[in-house]
Amino acid sequence: MNVNLKFLDNIQLLESTYNHIVYFTLAKRHKQEMKESGKYLRDKERQAILRARLRLKNLRYTFGVSQKFPRRYLKILENVDSHSDDERIPGSNKYHIKTLECQSKNASLFMQRVDEEISKAEKDNGKTSNRRERLIPDEPLKSVCTRVPKGLPIDFYDPSWFNSRSAGHKTLIADAFNIAFLPDASQSLRGIQHPNERLGDKKFTDKYWDQVIDRYDISHEIPNEEELDDSDEELDTKSEVESTKEESDGEEEVQELAELNQLHDQDTEMEDVREPDAFTHGSSHVVFENEWSAW
Repeated sequence: MNVNLKFLDNIQLLESTYNHIVYFTLAKRHKQEMKESGKYLRDKERQAILRARLRLKNLRYTFGVSQKFPRRYLKILENVDSHSDDERIPGSNKYHIKTLECQSKNASLFMQRVDEEISKAEKDNGKTSNRRERLIPDEPLKSVCTRVPKGLPIDFYDPSWFNSRSAGHKTLIADAFNIAFLPDASQSLRGIQHPNERLGDKKFTDKYWDQVIDRYDISHEIPNEEELDDSDEELDTKSEVESTKEESDGEEEVQELAELNQLHDQDTEMEDVREPDAFTHGSSHVVFENEWSAW
């Protein structure tokens, strides 16, 4: 232990430290254990898993940015929930990779390729990695992390898992109209780049949409005939209302014009029967036959 002997004789500090550890830290832990036995250790283990996943996410995402990965790849790598946890192999410093329940096999292959390229880059740069050595187990190990990453391209998700969710849940989970991976993701990020990997996200999706989407049930994203009929009826009703309003406005305009013409005719009749107005200024005598034409 790295003990600072400078504070060895500071009894007040030692007393404060003791009180904090015993009456706060350990007391809090004791209360947790009284409510649920083993909760403290489980929480500590979960925190360690979350920290490890965060480090893995930062490593992969930073590498992807430095290597100028396509945006569809970076979108997956920057989400911490898309990265799996691991489990230490007994009697070894190596770890078995666990599998996210929601993750497709193709997405797992892509993550493996990213890790392989990171290892190559570290070796080429002469760096000694202090990362965990993560191995693929003979039989998949289920991850303890259950939170599902949201908004990723649909082929990140396992088809069977995705199809078992309700329509509303599917809408919240996946970006159902974008594809992220090559049909065989193990061919990703190779030295001789796959030509279609260079495509932009939209063109890439158009290229592989038909090959991928048949495995997924996205009927919740496709409006049925009744919804289309209702939509058409709403449009027809709106058109009828607008047409009726236009006709009503037209009738009001005609009525206003008729009233104006009537007023004009009345004014004309009054002018015809009105006597001429005159005024005298000096020796001049001016007569206005029509009063309205003077202004």
